[in-house]
Amino acid sequence: MLDTQEKNIVKSAAALACQLHRGQVDKAGVDYFTGHLTAVAKMGSTWQEQVVGYLHDASEDTPNSVEQVLNLLDEKLESPLSDSDREELTVALRLLNHHFAPDRETYIQRIKRNALAKAVKMHDLTHNMELSRLPNPTRKDYERVERYKKEYNYLSAL
Repeated sequence: MLDTQEKNIVKSAAALACQLHRGQVDKAGVDYFTGHLTAVAKMGSTWQEQVVGYLHDASEDTPNSVEQVLNLLDEKLESPLSDSDREELTVALRLLNHHFAPDRETYIQRIKRNALAKAVKMHDLTHNMELSRLPNPTRKDYERVERYKKEYNYLSAL
């Protein structure tokens, strides 16, 4: 169960994600915040997983760096994140930004080595593999899901 401060951090991350992704839609044409980010965040079992769930695409899909995203989060909080919490979130968010990896395989391998990034990526893949949210899935969608399944299985293997 989350305490009041943790709930506030999650709520602030949700508000920030909503603000940063305003006007963006997912592959189903649904608002990106309500359709994807909220689904990924709600799968999180810790406040950190929920915060990273909301913010995992912010530095990929908006003009903001990971540092800028966390600075914006701090501005929304009554007191800034602790140094250790900020570092944990920074590492996970950097790992989840595919622009920091030379290729998809390296990206997934790096994520596997960090428990927080791995948990959120598995939530992300779980939601992305749900083809029932697409009105008319194409062959490309089915091929993407097959890749996601392989990545999920790789991440979940010991």
